[in-house]
Amino acid sequence: MIADRDTGAPVGAVSAPGAKGAAARDHLVALTGLRFVAAFAVLVLHYRDLLGPLPGWLLRGIVGGQYGVTFFFILSGFILTYRYREWFAGGVGEAPYWRFQRLRVARIYPVYLLGLLLDTPWHLIERAQAGQLAEVGQTYWASWLLNLVGLQAWVPAVPFAMFWNTPGWSVAAEFFFYATFPFVCAWLSSRVRRTASLATLFAAVVLGGVALYGGVIYVLNYVWPVSGETQYLVLVYNPLLRYSEFMAGCIAGQYFLRRAAARPRSPVDERASRRRRDGVVVLCLVAVCARIASPDYTGPSQWLWLLDVSVKYAIFIVPFTAIILAVASGRTWLSVLLERRWMVVLGEASYALYIIHWPVTTFLRMGYLGSFSTPAVHLMLLLATVGASVLVYRFVEVPWRERLRGSAANERAPSH
Repeated sequence: MIADRDTGAPVGAVSAPGAKGAAARDHLVALTGLRFVAAFAVLVLHYRDLLGPLPGWLLRGIVGGQYGVTFFFILSGFILTYRYREWFAGGVGEAPYWRFQRLRVARIYPVYLLGLLLDTPWHLIERAQAGQLAEVGQTYWASWLLNLVGLQAWVPAVPFAMFWNTPGWSVAAEFFFYATFPFVCAWLSSRVRRTASLATLFAAVVLGGVALYGGVIYVLNYVWPVSGETQYLVLVYNPLLRYSEFMAGCIAGQYFLRRAAARPRSPVDERASRRRRDGVVVLCLVAVCARIASPDYTGPSQWLWLLDVSVKYAIFIVPFTAIILAVASGRTWLSVLLERRWMVVLGEASYALYIIHWPVTTFLRMGYLGSFSTPAVHLMLLLATVGASVLVYRFVEVPWRERLRGSAANERAPSH
């Protein structure tokens, strides 16, 4: 879920080629604010059972927070391309490849490890209280080690996945995305040169992702049927099945950089462009809300059901990508909120929020608050977690990123 930054400056501090530095920086700062919106949606999703009985329409909207991860995957590909295209446009050399990986680890691993350590005690206490710790000890420690190295998304079984700090699965997926990104970036930069080709590839990636997802669903239901839990872990967590979301962001990043290098618009053109951006954002938000609000297809047609579940994530790729491009390209009606300093701060802390909130929900579900375990208290802790994420960002994420990245961060485009 990383939409990232390797420097202490806000996202976008590195100007796009040919773009005006301040303008590009200001617009991309708005994407930092969007990161908080997506992370907060995931946070509320995981608190939904702790907030008391909720109206059906509101609960359905909250469940839609799961697609915040799709937004993060797209944004991750977009920002990585924006930040590192010059590193790999001429090919993938060994030195820049490993320097890039070091920067990524420095960026995400310290907070990832903190989240795992915060969540671990509650699960050990829970198993000890149930008298199961000794019988399942080896399995649980093996699964913990798998989570430690960020490989849990590849194993569709509990407790390997969906156990230790559950949201960390998306970080495991990001590790895979990072490993492949330099090659994807180099290929897109050197082989896909025309805008029309980028558009065709974007469509192919989205449709290919749907076809792959649908094929796996068909196999797991009709060829080699597996349990619902295993299906869920494969279809939600597997990095290969989520790769089209990240790839779409990479393609959008290439498009954005190429368009940014074009001749600047006149003031009249910019006003017209602002109206178009506002319209795109409105239409895309309406489309997203309509999809979340629409009921899932349950039958009787097997093929319509398969189509409906096959587009579960892919259907959000186009509107989310369009929103990212619109916000990154210039001011929109959202800018008045997204570019406020407090919103940017929350956006900077969004990764910490995403990682540390699950241990709090684990604690609450274990019932340690007794009679104080009420929806009102849970809501207070939800908001307190937002504040805690800012502290984690300031005192854990930033200092450890600086320590771990070393001299790698000082070179914008290392030699091959």
